[in-house]
Amino acid sequence: MCKKTLVSFAMYAALLVVFLGLINAVFNLGRFAFFGELLILLGLLGLGLVAVVGLNSNFSWSHKLLAGIFTLGILDLLFIKIIATTPISFFKETIIAALAGLLIALFSMEEEKPKQQVKKTHKPGKYIASKSGSKYHAPKCDWAKKIKKQNAVWFNSKEEAKKAGYKLDSCVN
Repeated sequence: MCKKTLVSFAMYAALLVVFLGLINAVFNLGRFAFFGELLILLGLLGLGLVAVVGLNSNFSWSHKLLAGIFTLGILDLLFIKIIATTPISFFKETIIAALAGLLIALFSMEEEKPKQQVKKTHKPGKYIASKSGSKYHAPKCDWAKKIKKQNAVWFNSKEEAKKAGYKLDSCVN
């Protein structure tokens, strides 16, 4: 199994354990705390779905989002622990899974490299002709501008164009 697949699997497993632990914790709360925490849980689930799609599509931002989700999950679990009136089952396991997921996400982040500007390396010649035509032109000529890129043939001199069998157009001085 390749490293990327193993990391993705570990992230999915940690997310699953954290969300199941949060669901368990939320459903053990009282009425008002339950509704507030349910909204937080639904928000985290939505973000988790976006992160999983990003992880599957190999987007660089997905690991940052997952790190944020795990951090919010840890904070939310600690808050639930404080406000809960009954003990939360699987609290330690959920915190450990969230910490593991956070560490995996942090170590999986790729350093963003600045995009390099593409430099034009192809320099056209002084004269242009079409593969299907019989005359060569100056690049500024109206006829030259109509030549498609895939049909363009460039020459550096008039002699080179003449040797290739092309005739001089009136636009060439």
